[in-house]
Amino acid sequence: MNNIFPDEEWEPAQPASDTELWRYIDFTQFVSILENEALWFCRAAGFFDSYEGALPPAKLREIADGVSDRVSDPEDFVRAFYDALRYSTYVSCWHEASEETAAMWQVYQPKGKEVALKTTASRFEQALDSGVDAVSGQVEYINYSNTAEITVNRVSPFFFKRESFEPESEFRGVISDFESPDGVRIDEDFADSVAKESSTGKPVTVDASELIEEVYISPVEGDWLVSLVDDVLDTYGLEDVLVHPSTLNEDPFE
Repeated sequence: MNNIFPDEEWEPAQPASDTELWRYIDFTQFVSILENEALWFCRAAGFFDSYEGALPPAKLREIADGVSDRVSDPEDFVRAFYDALRYSTYVSCWHEASEETAAMWQVYQPKGKEVALKTTASRFEQALDSGVDAVSGQVEYINYSNTAEITVNRVSPFFFKRESFEPESEFRGVISDFESPDGVRIDEDFADSVAKESSTGKPVTVDASELIEEVYISPVEGDWLVSLVDDVLDTYGLEDVLVHPSTLNEDPFE
């Protein structure tokens, strides 16, 4: 197999262990985490950002230069490989911030996201099933048009995003199920064949009591949802988890 992943030894940047992380989800997703004791990792190919898993052009050319002379179009070969990688890589995205943010609610509330889970980097790591081969860390925001200075292995492309996404301040957990194929033709149809054989996401076993430190409710929802979430947590034995109405609704004049 050609040396498509030239730098296997790599880890993403890590925040301090007590760095606060937020995930904005809808109520049914919240209940699903508790009921199934699992966190859903989405397939990277389904994300909004079309550059998910893409290599900067200069890096793609650098890798293509090392491809066997028997390959007629090395750049297309490498591009097809990394396109396929997106369909067998699964990601859980979190926002790194010291408090809930209005910008995140404005993005997610119209999509029906009423609940924000708060955890920390260390709690996220400890909550994941120890048998899961997941890599977690901070996303780095780069200029894709003029850099080849990124390290490449099976998961690293999913920890680099364009600078226009920097306000996301993202922390990720990433799982790769990709296997380098032997005897399979790598062409424009390769990604489609991988997509057909892979799932749109995967549930990853978590300890919900470790993962969920606190819960915040959307600023447009009423106290009824605060009470409901509190009752649900009690039902699943997480009565020590605090549930808060959004701090964005606090009135400084009262």
